[in-house]
Amino acid sequence: MHLSKRPKKAANDFSVLLRTVLGEDRFPVDVTSLAMEVSKNFEDPISRIEGIEIDGFEGMLRANRKKPAWRILFNTTTRYPGRERFTLAHEFGHYVMHRRPLTAADYANGAGPTGLDFECSPLQSNRWKESDREREEEADTFASFLLMPIDDYRQQVSGREITRSLLNHVTNRYGVSLLAAVRKWIDFTEQRAAMVVARDGFALWGRASERALRSGIFITSGMEIPTLSIAARGPDAQRGNAETPISLEANVWGFQRGNDPVRELTIFSHRLGLSISLLLFDAPATPEPEEVYEADTYDVLAG
Repeated sequence: MHLSKRPKKAANDFSVLLRTVLGEDRFPVDVTSLAMEVSKNFEDPISRIEGIEIDGFEGMLRANRKKPAWRILFNTTTRYPGRERFTLAHEFGHYVMHRRPLTAADYANGAGPTGLDFECSPLQSNRWKESDREREEEADTFASFLLMPIDDYRQQVSGREITRSLLNHVTNRYGVSLLAAVRKWIDFTEQRAAMVVARDGFALWGRASERALRSGIFITSGMEIPTLSIAARGPDAQRGNAETPISLEANVWGFQRGNDPVRELTIFSHRLGLSISLLLFDAPATPEPEEVYEADTYDVLAG
């Protein structure tokens, strides 16, 4: 069995396989069964998948020390099944795209190879080399497309307003975190939209849709959250409406090329101490410049 090294192609190949075998009722994806079954086709299969408490790491892909095989470990301290599922899919992505295949020759001297493990922690993202950052983003992309195939996601939200209930439906269908579900929508929507994850009045990270980026909407890490936004004012500012986006005046959320009116849907996570804001810009954008801005923050898909 040939495994693609391109994250979207590899994930889509598995989605086709799952749809063929399991039909439309294949969600949430059972990553453990998929990884174990697929890897049986290789000399160095995944022999063990285990959830443990790992200090400082989201997950690991570790080479077996005694035989050609691999183990996947994922952090269970988060207590969020959606986050754990994404981490497991991320590590499977490393196995599919980035591992150095092991053979019996690697164990001929009685000791297994070293230096081949993948230890993944978003806390260290600012210390990564560029090659490591690219590898981690590829594993994230693989996990996103494996767990939430783009064609199926589009069917779930097509023609519907983005609401808290719709987002809950998506997270339940795919078994992912709210952050993963919102980021996925931002990545494929044709609307001018952005998401902002904040704590203590400042943005931790954010992401804007392609149309939003082209019109100068750019979320930077450390950006101060506007005092008149729902995110800054807290749940009471929703006036009992935590279900649908709330219309705000044009000067509340200001960005590089204008201060358009915006509708804001903010979800507050008291357990994580975060606010997750979805910003919808309904007004026609100013003429779009040719350049596309890229976000400069690493997108941590916390649960």
